[in-house]
Amino acid sequence: MIRQSSLLLCSDVRQLRLPKFGVMARPRVLDGVFQGKQGPLLHRYLEAAKKEGVLACVFDPVAVDVVRHRVNGFVLAEGGDSVQSTVEKADLGIPPVIYDQIVSRRYERSEKCLQRREYLQRTAVVFNGGYFDKWEVTSWLEADPQLRTFLPRTALITGPQILGEFIGHYRTVFVKPIHGSLGVGIIRITRSQRGFYATLRTRQGTAEEFYADSVKGIYSRYRARIMNTPHIVQEGVPLVQWRQRPFDVRVLMQKDRSGVWKRTKVYMRVAAEGEFISNLTAGGEACSLATLSEVDSSLRISRIRKQIHTLSTLIPPVIEVGSQRLLGELGIDLGIAESGRIYIIEVNSKPWKTPVTVHGSSKLVDLSFLRPIRFALRLAGARQA
Repeated sequence: MIRQSSLLLCSDVRQLRLPKFGVMARPRVLDGVFQGKQGPLLHRYLEAAKKEGVLACVFDPVAVDVVRHRVNGFVLAEGGDSVQSTVEKADLGIPPVIYDQIVSRRYERSEKCLQRREYLQRTAVVFNGGYFDKWEVTSWLEADPQLRTFLPRTALITGPQILGEFIGHYRTVFVKPIHGSLGVGIIRITRSQRGFYATLRTRQGTAEEFYADSVKGIYSRYRARIMNTPHIVQEGVPLVQWRQRPFDVRVLMQKDRSGVWKRTKVYMRVAAEGEFISNLTAGGEACSLATLSEVDSSLRISRIRKQIHTLSTLIPPVIEVGSQRLLGELGIDLGIAESGRIYIIEVNSKPWKTPVTVHGSSKLVDLSFLRPIRFALRLAGARQA
């Protein structure tokens, strides 16, 4: 006779299972639904894992119990269809492979988060951990003879002389915090006959404008900001525009199930009207690369596509070696000058993805969520071997 205490409900059995894939984030859940801008993306990862036959969970690193070696995470709730599926909390073993999707640098640097992350890095394989330092990325790319010619002139600001030199030489320059993300804290400075105009992108998503009649006035205005937190200054390349709106080309590079870098998506990110940054989180619009044909009839589109292909192949290995990190995806931002020349604007370790598309391919959107899971399965297999 089977004793009653040995009987486990299905939900109890589920609690004992070890998820093969974990997404480390800062989830907020209300009535079974992830909240915030990142919420739909977190849900898509769980759904994509289900399609691959993988038990996955989303968890906050501070929810890790280091004594029990377990985590309170969120998994897809049993039952329901993919459109109306919800999530539920579950007590689970720590996944052997973890995909770092913490998108707040401030939270990432908090003491409690740092402690748990250190523990997880000792007990699991974590990929795409942390953020890049913009100045380090520039240094890695400049060290490669094939890539340095594609970089806009960039310098680390150590005082007013460097900023003054750039402002005096280029009509427009961009000042960027080396640890910034999502366009926050970027300052655009434009020189005219009347003086200097600066526009700062604030954390609240607004544009703060300032005018000065001298470089000294500009530096005095932003001195505390620039010197308290390291910043770079970068030449403002005169880029082609689409309907009087600046844009860049985002290349989403991801490793596939074989661990090989592949281009998942290539598309234009067009800035919202009146904006100078193209980030989708700041109202930017994603458009098909075919839109390039509407930008400037003199552009040699086939040549530009070929350069994009070449750069997207060359950049990931250089970044991986320079960063000495395990990476599964990168977001590469490229600018197209009026001359048709391509510039490497930025490389991101946590590229923002959209869960749906209007102008693009829904299959490629699906693939962008599937590839991190397939790469994780490869890592899990290697770990067990």
